[in-house]
Amino acid sequence: MTFILLCLFTGAFFIELIRKYIFGIKDPDIKELWLELDKEEWYQELLRNPNIQKTIVYHKEHGLLNDPYYVRKIIDKEEHRKGFIDYVSEKS
Repeated sequence: MTFILLCLFTGAFFIELIRKYIFGIKDPDIKELWLELDKEEWYQELLRNPNIQKTIVYHKEHGLLNDPYYVRKIIDKEEHRKGFIDYVSEKS
């Protein structure tokens, strides 16, 4: 059982090395995504509301907007964006 786990971890390690250094695929940078998010018109509209702005600042530090994959989804996909807007509006 330990041998199988060791083989899985070793395989995952080599796959990650190949992904990063041979193919040059890097993880998304959250600060670049935040800059891209700041340019979105719907996001600027949310920030105009002071109550929602507090919730968004909190989620940038501790919540949903701290995950680069989630931020990419709300920028690119309408259904994720609507879900985020509904969630933030409900929380504030």
